[in-house]
Amino acid sequence: MTIETTFKSAFIALVGRPNSGKSTLLNTIIGEQLSVVTSLPQTTRTNLRGIYTTEQMQLVFVDTPGIHNGKHAFNESMMREARGIVAQKGIDLICYLVDLSREFGTEEAIVAQLVSESGIECVVVFNKIDAVKSIDDAVNHFYELFPNFRDKPSLRISASSKESKELFLKAIDPFIGEGPRYFDPEEITDANLRFFAAEYIRKHIILNTREEVPHATFVEIESYQESEDRHRIDATIHVETVGQRGILVGKGGSVITKIRKSAEKEMKELVQLPVSITCHVKVSPKWRDNESFLRLMGVPVR
Repeated sequence: MTIETTFKSAFIALVGRPNSGKSTLLNTIIGEQLSVVTSLPQTTRTNLRGIYTTEQMQLVFVDTPGIHNGKHAFNESMMREARGIVAQKGIDLICYLVDLSREFGTEEAIVAQLVSESGIECVVVFNKIDAVKSIDDAVNHFYELFPNFRDKPSLRISASSKESKELFLKAIDPFIGEGPRYFDPEEITDANLRFFAAEYIRKHIILNTREEVPHATFVEIESYQESEDRHRIDATIHVETVGQRGILVGKGGSVITKIRKSAEKEMKELVQLPVSITCHVKVSPKWRDNESFLRLMGVPVR
Protein backbone atom coordinates (compact mmCIF):
# COMPACT_ATOMS: atom_id res chain seq x y z
CA MET A 1 0.00 0.00 0.00
CA THR A 2 1.44 3.37 -1.03
CA ILE A 3 1.43 6.03 1.67
CA GLU A 4 0.60 9.53 0.49
CA THR A 5 3.01 11.75 2.43
CA THR A 6 0.56 14.64 2.61
CA PHE A 7 -2.31 12.49 3.82
CA LYS A 8 -3.04 11.67 7.48
CA SER A 9 -5.02 8.83 9.04
CA ALA A 10 -5.66 7.13 12.37
CA PHE A 11 -7.73 4.51 14.15
CA ILE A 12 -9.42 6.04 17.20
CA ALA A 13 -11.26 4.17 19.97
CA LEU A 14 -14.18 5.89 21.71
CA VAL A 15 -14.22 4.51 25.25
CA GLY A 16 -16.32 5.23 28.33
CA ARG A 17 -19.08 4.12 30.66
CA PRO A 18 -22.53 3.22 29.29
CA ASN A 19 -24.43 6.32 28.18
CA SER A 20 -21.36 8.56 28.32
CA GLY A 21 -22.01 9.93 24.82
CA LYS A 22 -19.71 7.85 22.63
CA SER A 23 -22.35 7.07 20.01
CA THR A 24 -23.69 10.62 20.06
CA LEU A 25 -20.20 12.00 19.41
CA LEU A 26 -19.62 9.54 16.57
CA ASN A 27 -22.91 10.53 14.93
CA THR A 28 -22.03 14.22 15.29
CA ILE A 29 -18.63 13.76 13.65
CA ILE A 30 -19.86 11.59 10.78
CA GLY A 31 -23.00 13.66 10.26
CA GLU A 32 -25.20 10.56 10.08
CA GLN A 33 -27.08 8.41 12.60
CA LEU A 34 -24.66 5.48 12.48
CA SER A 35 -24.89 4.44 16.12
CA VAL A 36 -28.20 3.92 17.86
CA VAL A 37 -28.61 6.55 20.58
CA THR A 38 -31.17 6.30 23.40
CA SER A 39 -31.28 7.25 27.07
CA LEU A 40 -30.98 3.56 28.00
CA PRO A 41 -27.52 2.48 29.20
CA GLN A 42 -25.86 -0.33 27.20
CA THR A 43 -27.59 0.70 23.97
CA THR A 44 -24.37 0.00 22.04
CA ARG A 45 -23.74 -3.74 22.08
CA THR A 46 -20.93 -4.22 19.58
CA ASN A 47 -17.95 -2.35 18.20
CA LEU A 48 -18.98 -0.15 15.27
CA ARG A 49 -16.61 1.63 12.91
CA GLY A 50 -17.43 5.10 11.67
CA ILE A 51 -15.28 6.64 8.93
CA TYR A 52 -14.67 10.38 8.61
CA THR A 53 -12.80 11.44 5.46
CA THR A 54 -11.66 14.80 4.13
CA GLU A 55 -9.20 15.71 1.39
CA GLN A 56 -6.43 15.82 4.00
CA MET A 57 -7.20 12.90 6.30
CA GLN A 58 -9.22 9.81 7.16
CA LEU A 59 -10.22 8.99 10.74
CA VAL A 60 -11.61 5.55 11.57
CA PHE A 61 -13.54 5.68 14.84
CA VAL A 62 -14.45 2.56 16.80
CA ASP A 63 -17.56 3.07 18.95
CA THR A 64 -17.26 0.52 21.76
CA PRO A 65 -19.93 -0.82 24.15
CA GLY A 66 -20.07 1.06 27.43
CA ILE A 67 -17.78 -0.60 29.97
CA HIS A 68 -19.81 -1.91 32.91
CA ASN A 69 -20.14 -4.75 35.40
CA GLY A 70 -22.37 -7.22 33.56
CA LYS A 71 -23.93 -10.26 35.20
CA HIS A 72 -24.66 -12.28 32.05
CA ALA A 73 -22.43 -14.11 29.57
CA PHE A 74 -23.70 -11.69 26.90
CA ASN A 75 -22.56 -8.68 28.95
CA GLU A 76 -19.19 -10.33 29.50
CA SER A 77 -18.87 -10.76 25.74
CA MET A 78 -19.55 -7.05 25.19
CA MET A 79 -16.89 -6.15 27.74
CA ARG A 80 -14.34 -8.43 26.11
CA GLU A 81 -15.04 -6.68 22.81
CA ALA A 82 -14.52 -3.25 24.36
CA ARG A 83 -11.37 -4.29 26.22
CA GLY A 84 -10.08 -6.06 23.12
CA ILE A 85 -10.26 -2.86 21.09
CA VAL A 86 -8.24 -0.96 23.68
CA ALA A 87 -5.67 -3.76 23.91
CA GLN A 88 -5.27 -4.50 20.21
CA LYS A 89 -2.46 -3.20 18.06
CA GLY A 90 -3.44 -0.61 15.49
CA ILE A 91 -5.36 1.79 17.72
CA ASP A 92 -3.56 5.13 17.51
CA LEU A 93 -5.58 7.12 20.02
CA ILE A 94 -8.13 6.58 22.78
CA CYS A 95 -10.78 9.22 23.30
CA TYR A 96 -11.99 8.66 26.85
CA LEU A 97 -15.49 10.09 27.24
CA VAL A 98 -16.37 11.15 30.77
CA ASP A 99 -20.01 11.90 31.58
CA LEU A 100 -19.91 14.89 33.95
CA SER A 101 -23.63 14.69 34.72
CA ARG A 102 -23.37 11.50 36.81
CA GLU A 103 -21.44 10.43 39.88
CA PHE A 104 -18.12 8.71 39.21
CA GLY A 105 -18.38 5.21 40.62
CA THR A 106 -16.99 1.72 40.18
CA GLU A 107 -17.60 1.65 36.43
CA GLU A 108 -15.66 4.90 35.94
CA ALA A 109 -12.77 3.44 37.93
CA ILE A 110 -12.75 0.37 35.69
CA VAL A 111 -12.64 2.51 32.53
CA ALA A 112 -9.95 4.80 33.95
CA GLN A 113 -7.76 1.83 34.84
CA LEU A 114 -8.28 0.23 31.43
CA VAL A 115 -7.29 3.43 29.62
CA SER A 116 -4.31 4.08 31.92
CA GLU A 117 -2.91 0.59 31.45
CA SER A 118 -3.36 0.54 27.67
CA GLY A 119 -0.20 2.50 26.94
CA ILE A 120 -2.03 4.29 24.10
CA GLU A 121 -2.15 8.07 23.71
CA CYS A 122 -5.31 9.45 25.28
CA VAL A 123 -7.50 12.54 25.05
CA VAL A 124 -10.05 13.00 27.83
CA VAL A 125 -13.40 14.23 26.51
CA PHE A 126 -15.49 15.73 29.30
CA ASN A 127 -19.03 15.43 28.00
CA LYS A 128 -22.52 16.71 28.89
CA ILE A 129 -21.27 20.09 30.09
CA ASP A 130 -24.77 21.45 29.51
CA ALA A 131 -26.11 19.14 32.23
CA VAL A 132 -23.97 20.28 35.20
CA LYS A 133 -24.14 23.39 37.38
CA SER A 134 -20.37 23.85 37.65
CA ILE A 135 -18.20 22.35 34.93
CA ASP A 136 -14.99 23.20 36.79
CA ASP A 137 -16.19 21.49 39.97
CA ALA A 138 -17.15 18.34 38.07
CA VAL A 139 -13.85 18.20 36.18
CA ASN A 140 -11.81 18.83 39.34
CA HIS A 141 -13.70 16.07 41.14
CA PHE A 142 -12.78 13.67 38.34
CA TYR A 143 -9.11 14.65 38.67
CA GLU A 144 -9.25 14.18 42.45
CA LEU A 145 -10.42 10.60 41.92
CA PHE A 146 -8.15 9.87 38.94
CA PRO A 147 -5.11 12.18 39.25
CA ASN A 148 -3.07 10.35 36.60
CA PHE A 149 -5.27 12.01 33.95
CA ARG A 150 -4.35 15.56 34.96
CA ASP A 151 -1.52 15.71 32.43
CA LYS A 152 -3.62 14.31 29.58
CA PRO A 153 -4.97 16.68 26.92
CA SER A 154 -8.68 17.28 27.37
CA LEU A 155 -11.67 19.18 26.09
CA ARG A 156 -15.15 19.99 27.34
CA ILE A 157 -18.15 19.50 25.07
CA SER A 158 -21.77 18.59 24.70
CA ALA A 159 -21.46 15.80 22.14
CA SER A 160 -24.78 16.50 20.43
CA SER A 161 -23.92 20.13 19.62
CA LYS A 162 -22.56 21.16 16.22
CA GLU A 163 -19.72 23.09 17.88
CA SER A 164 -18.37 19.92 19.49
CA LYS A 165 -17.25 18.48 16.14
CA GLU A 166 -14.82 21.33 15.43
CA LEU A 167 -13.54 21.38 19.03
CA PHE A 168 -13.02 17.63 19.03
CA LEU A 169 -11.21 17.45 15.69
CA LYS A 170 -8.93 20.30 16.75
CA ALA A 171 -8.09 18.56 20.04
CA ILE A 172 -7.12 15.25 18.43
CA ASP A 173 -5.28 16.71 15.43
CA PRO A 174 -1.81 16.60 17.09
CA PHE A 175 -2.17 12.82 17.42
CA ILE A 176 -3.02 12.15 13.77
CA GLY A 177 0.08 11.13 11.82
CA GLU A 178 0.79 10.50 8.17
CA GLY A 179 -0.91 7.40 6.84
CA PRO A 180 -2.88 5.82 4.01
CA ARG A 181 -6.53 6.06 3.11
CA TYR A 182 -7.92 2.75 4.42
CA PHE A 183 -11.45 3.09 3.03
CA ASP A 184 -13.09 4.60 -0.01
CA PRO A 185 -13.79 8.32 0.60
CA GLU A 186 -17.53 7.74 0.15
CA GLU A 187 -17.73 5.10 2.90
CA ILE A 188 -18.87 6.18 6.35
CA THR A 189 -18.92 2.71 7.95
CA ASP A 190 -17.89 -0.87 7.28
CA ALA A 191 -21.13 -2.24 8.76
CA ASN A 192 -23.55 -4.03 6.41
CA LEU A 193 -27.30 -3.59 5.92
CA ARG A 194 -28.15 -6.60 8.10
CA PHE A 195 -26.41 -4.84 10.98
CA PHE A 196 -28.43 -1.66 10.52
CA ALA A 197 -31.70 -3.56 10.16
CA ALA A 198 -31.10 -5.30 13.50
CA GLU A 199 -30.01 -2.05 15.15
CA TYR A 200 -33.04 -0.07 13.96
CA ILE A 201 -35.42 -2.77 15.16
CA ARG A 202 -33.63 -2.86 18.53
CA LYS A 203 -33.70 0.94 18.74
CA HIS A 204 -37.47 0.98 18.46
CA ILE A 205 -37.82 -1.87 20.92
CA ILE A 206 -35.97 0.35 23.39
CA LEU A 207 -38.16 3.35 22.58
CA ASN A 208 -41.45 1.45 22.79
CA THR A 209 -41.02 -0.96 25.72
CA ARG A 210 -40.04 -0.74 29.37
CA GLU A 211 -38.31 -2.33 32.33
CA GLU A 212 -36.10 -5.31 31.45
CA VAL A 213 -37.52 -5.92 27.97
CA PRO A 214 -34.91 -3.94 25.96
CA HIS A 215 -32.00 -5.64 27.74
CA ALA A 216 -33.59 -9.07 27.30
CA THR A 217 -34.05 -8.83 23.52
CA PHE A 218 -31.79 -10.03 20.75
CA VAL A 219 -32.61 -9.27 17.11
CA GLU A 220 -31.67 -11.95 14.59
CA ILE A 221 -31.93 -11.12 10.89
CA GLU A 222 -33.04 -14.40 9.33
CA SER A 223 -32.93 -13.12 5.76
CA TYR A 224 -32.25 -9.90 3.87
CA GLN A 225 -33.36 -9.79 0.24
CA GLU A 226 -32.56 -6.89 -2.07
CA SER A 227 -34.29 -6.17 -5.36
CA GLU A 228 -34.44 -3.16 -7.64
CA ASP A 229 -37.69 -1.90 -6.14
CA ARG A 230 -37.71 -3.09 -2.50
CA HIS A 231 -35.71 -4.59 0.36
CA ARG A 232 -37.36 -7.43 2.30
CA ILE A 233 -36.19 -8.32 5.81
CA ASP A 234 -37.23 -11.27 7.95
CA ALA A 235 -36.32 -10.79 11.63
CA THR A 236 -36.72 -12.86 14.77
CA ILE A 237 -36.72 -11.02 18.08
CA HIS A 238 -35.61 -13.28 20.92
CA VAL A 239 -36.85 -12.60 24.47
CA GLU A 240 -36.38 -14.60 27.65
CA THR A 241 -39.90 -14.91 29.07
CA VAL A 242 -43.52 -15.20 27.95
CA GLY A 243 -44.25 -11.98 29.83
CA GLN A 244 -41.62 -10.10 27.85
CA ARG A 245 -43.10 -11.48 24.66
CA GLY A 246 -46.52 -10.16 25.65
CA ILE A 247 -45.14 -6.68 26.32
CA LEU A 248 -43.24 -6.65 23.05
CA VAL A 249 -46.18 -7.83 20.94
CA GLY A 250 -48.72 -5.59 22.69
CA LYS A 251 -52.50 -5.72 22.60
CA GLY A 252 -53.59 -6.90 19.18
CA GLY A 253 -49.98 -6.67 17.98
CA SER A 254 -49.95 -2.89 18.47
CA VAL A 255 -46.45 -2.57 19.92
CA ILE A 256 -44.63 -4.86 17.50
CA THR A 257 -46.43 -3.18 14.58
CA LYS A 258 -45.22 0.23 15.74
CA ILE A 259 -41.66 -1.11 16.11
CA ARG A 260 -41.77 -2.70 12.66
CA LYS A 261 -43.11 0.40 10.91
CA SER A 262 -40.60 2.70 12.61
CA ALA A 263 -37.70 0.43 11.64
CA GLU A 264 -39.01 0.23 8.06
CA LYS A 265 -39.05 4.03 7.87
CA GLU A 266 -35.43 4.34 9.01
CA MET A 267 -34.24 1.58 6.69
CA LYS A 268 -36.08 3.26 3.79
CA GLU A 269 -34.15 6.47 4.48
CA LEU A 270 -30.91 4.48 4.53
CA VAL A 271 -31.36 2.46 1.32
CA GLN A 272 -33.57 4.97 -0.54
CA LEU A 273 -36.06 2.24 -1.44
CA PRO A 274 -39.25 0.86 0.12
CA VAL A 275 -38.54 -1.67 2.88
CA SER A 276 -40.74 -4.47 4.20
CA ILE A 277 -39.89 -6.02 7.57
CA THR A 278 -41.47 -9.12 9.08
CA CYS A 279 -40.92 -9.54 12.82
CA HIS A 280 -41.38 -12.79 14.74
CA VAL A 281 -41.09 -12.81 18.54
CA LYS A 282 -39.64 -15.99 20.03
CA VAL A 283 -39.11 -16.97 23.67
CA SER A 284 -35.52 -18.20 24.10
CA PRO A 285 -35.20 -18.73 27.87
CA LYS A 286 -32.05 -17.29 29.49
CA TRP A 287 -30.43 -16.62 26.11
CA ARG A 288 -28.06 -14.08 27.68
CA ASP A 289 -26.35 -16.92 29.57
CA ASN A 290 -26.71 -19.58 26.87
CA GLU A 291 -23.28 -19.82 25.25
CA SER A 292 -24.55 -22.17 22.53
CA PHE A 293 -27.20 -19.62 21.55
CA LEU A 294 -24.68 -16.77 21.61
CA ARG A 295 -22.24 -18.68 19.40
CA LEU A 296 -25.05 -19.46 16.96
CA MET A 297 -25.85 -15.73 16.80
CA GLY A 298 -22.20 -14.93 16.10
CA VAL A 299 -21.51 -13.46 19.54
CA PRO A 300 -17.92 -14.19 20.66
CA VAL A 301 -17.87 -16.14 23.92
CA ARG A 302 -15.13 -17.80 25.91
